[in-house]
Amino acid sequence: MEENRLKIILLESGLELPPKVIINEPDIVNTAKRYGIRPEDVILDKSLHYRAMHKLTRKWKRGRPDIVHVTLLFLEGSLAGRRRLIEVFIHVINGKVYAIKPETRIPKHYERFKGLMAQLLKDEKVPPGSTDPLIYKVANSLHEFVKKYGEIILLWEKGKISVPEEIVVRALASEKIIGIGAFPRGDFERSTLKKANEKYRIYEGISLPTWTIASRMVYAYENIMFH
Repeated sequence: MEENRLKIILLESGLELPPKVIINEPDIVNTAKRYGIRPEDVILDKSLHYRAMHKLTRKWKRGRPDIVHVTLLFLEGSLAGRRRLIEVFIHVINGKVYAIKPETRIPKHYERFKGLMAQLLKDEKVPPGSTDPLIYKVANSLHEFVKKYGEIILLWEKGKISVPEEIVVRALASEKIIGIGAFPRGDFERSTLKKANEKYRIYEGISLPTWTIASRMVYAYENIMFH
């Protein structure tokens, strides 16, 4: 069944450690003190660090680890996820890409999840000392990822209209990865758009959350595989 797994990459995820330019901002320092960690080990979170983020470029796309968290919990809890038939990759703002093994259990508690992601971004794998980690870096850039893992079918608001079943069938038939944006607003970077020869949208004139788009892909996949 491994060759029939649904492969999804969460693109331009709002997941990062605080950049050096804001490392000493009060909001960052206060969060670090609260959890007994160093400021550089804090996961940037807009709900806590809104004032600190004013110095950052493209701040409207950053500091949203909750988008990744909710989406991963849905994918893990779906029928296909429980059967370990979904492979998930996370592309983060500095360009690196991480793979999550299908058997990985994502912490349901948000703060625990952020701690796990901070560990991942620092050590590039979790558990840090493991020779067989559950989550680990697979590429230093999206370009490198595409060369290693195959082409991306991008779900994009300006793409060609299609339906989830057709997109999933195309992905499975050609072993491509379905790309979904994991940022709150704005558009994909040009460099990301260039990595996808196929771009589709599943609804006309409406913007949907990352987890909703992912759910449509998973439901389509389950209907194809289990019915």
